[in-house]
Amino acid sequence: MKILGISRGLIYSPNMVGNDAAIFTAVVDELRALGHEVSTIREEKMTEVNYDKYDRVVTMARNGEMMRKLKEEDTKHFVNSLAGGLMCQSKVVMAQEMERLGIPQPRFKCGHDDTVDYESDSQRMLLPAWLKNSDETAVMADDIKFCATEKDCEKIKRKFRLWGVRAWLLQEHQTGDLVKFYGVEGTDFFHWQYASLGHSKFGLERYNGREKGYAFDVKRMKMYADQLAKSLDVPIYGGDVIIGEKGEMWFIDFNDFPSFSSCREKAAKAIATRVVS
Repeated sequence: MKILGISRGLIYSPNMVGNDAAIFTAVVDELRALGHEVSTIREEKMTEVNYDKYDRVVTMARNGEMMRKLKEEDTKHFVNSLAGGLMCQSKVVMAQEMERLGIPQPRFKCGHDDTVDYESDSQRMLLPAWLKNSDETAVMADDIKFCATEKDCEKIKRKFRLWGVRAWLLQEHQTGDLVKFYGVEGTDFFHWQYASLGHSKFGLERYNGREKGYAFDVKRMKMYADQLAKSLDVPIYGGDVIIGEKGEMWFIDFNDFPSFSSCREKAAKAIATRVVS
């Protein structure tokens, strides 16, 4: 097969540049080892390509403007899909999709400057909570903020408006063990670990404290994650989930093509297998 790899722009790898580059290189190496012809470009060049030349395109792109410029006929061989990648960038869209699929998550409210704001009573019911920029993928710590009070929420929303952020998600904070997961839908590969054992982008894991080691059903976690990945057409994925003391799960984030830094070798083999399947 002729395969094109699209690497992630530096701005979309906050504190993760080396890890994102490493998984991209590992996947390219695996595909070449399998005998495939692989070319690579940076995502800044993705609108300049003739995609008809390629049988598969494996992309880590996160530039929403570039992704939206490509026509549907250009993206038919993409793994992951650009439409799914764009959905992952919107916290509101992701929460609504998980709700549609019946995937457990914290209670949430959506807000938009041109439509409705949070009703004060509804906002108060969710506190403490997380206020998340839902316009694009998070590139800095202030895109996701913990709000203990209504005053905290209003302060962050004012900042969002000043930055031009128009849509946001208010998501109830859940207490429990914070677990990060990584998977490749359509394969047996699935890896999980406590957030404290991995590299942190923004240091937000501290709000959940030390893990208690609550027991949970890993197969059920993979089932939910694969279900969402298949719905979005984003088979290469990662995310975060809170585990309650009785094994309850609350999915709080889902991302297209994470860095897989703690499981890179096995992930790269699974990704390469999935790309050419």
